[in-house]
Amino acid sequence: MGQLPELMTVAEVAEALRLSDETVHRWAREGRIEHVNVLGVKRFKRAYIESLVHGQSESSPAGSAA
Repeated sequence: MGQLPELMTVAEVAEALRLSDETVHRWAREGRIEHVNVLGVKRFKRAYIESLVHGQSESSPAGSAA
């Protein structure tokens, strides 16, 4: 089995993107940020979130109202 990607919680993503937890939940629900559901809980790939922080993702919500 390959190595699993490091996953972040909603709170960790909110802190990294300087958003509220509710905004992270809403953006995930709206499909604005990629996520996976692990036993019904939203998780986010660290590499993807880091790409958003550094403005390297085409699907970056940069410039969107929180």
